[in-house]
Amino acid sequence: DEPLGAIRGEASTVEGPGGRRLYTERFPGSPRSAASAASGTLLFTHGWCMTEAAWHYQKRDLAGDRFALVTWDLPGHGHSEALPRDHLSLDHAADALAAVIDAHAGGDVVLVGHSFGGAVTIRYLATHPETAKRRVRGIVLVSTPLMHVARAVAGRWPWAGIEARILAGVLERAVRNGITDRVLWRDVGRTEVGRLSYRVVRVGFGDRPLPSHVRFMRDVIASVPPEVRADTFRTMNGYDARTDLDRIAVPALVVAGARDRLMSPADSMAMASRLRRGRHLLLPEAGHAVFIEAHEALNDAVRRFAARRLARRPRPRPP
Repeated sequence: DEPLGAIRGEASTVEGPGGRRLYTERFPGSPRSAASAASGTLLFTHGWCMTEAAWHYQKRDLAGDRFALVTWDLPGHGHSEALPRDHLSLDHAADALAAVIDAHAGGDVVLVGHSFGGAVTIRYLATHPETAKRRVRGIVLVSTPLMHVARAVAGRWPWAGIEARILAGVLERAVRNGITDRVLWRDVGRTEVGRLSYRVVRVGFGDRPLPSHVRFMRDVIASVPPEVRADTFRTMNGYDARTDLDRIAVPALVVAGARDRLMSPADSMAMASRLRRGRHLLLPEAGHAVFIEAHEALNDAVRRFAARRLARRPRPRPP
């Protein structure tokens, strides 16, 4: 009965790259004591075909805690202003994240990104190293692929190059096909679990998801314009995080669902081992949508990670 996606923080817009508006929501923190409480900001970046509303359980369970919490819509998603067709890139999204950090993270920050949002987080650290060194105290990468989507789906076969390219083309044609959009729009708000849109979105979950969770994700996906879905997929198609990971020195928590069908959980383990200070957390019953179907375990891990990384530092004594 919980109205998923209905929690709202302090809404505002930030000027992103090219002067385009980025929609953000902020929830102030409530330090428990001035002497011992952690301070800082948790900043969440959603994944492909999502909006900031997808962080419903993180807003519900983490907002008003010791840290401020910020969510935002990637360019063209949700309430953020769209780019011209074929102009979205990973670097542009990273620059947009930088603008949100500059606007809302007054002190130290921990970045949390899901899937494409995790890729954006990695790219931000690689392309804004000086600012990130001053501000970012840790990152949480949730269901984030190591390489481009097609290879993650195809599996890490030694001969997967050709198959991965073919699969990438098939997926991109499906994303660009108007039939896909008509199926999604037709089913928005419908409760039947046998509908085609439900079965398609169901692939992103583990073995026994709540139908309300699958319907919520389907309706969020349907809210993203088809050209934005296609551009974001194209952006991820050539993505390879390995070079960027070698340059990241901040502590990192890499979270994956053992039932993820959209990326290989083994890739998340490889990502954690490649990071200088990476740690891996595998959630046994979850699929790709870890942030909603395993929200209690994820939120607990994020809370504990942030408490360590955003602990209030003692001020130097005056001479």
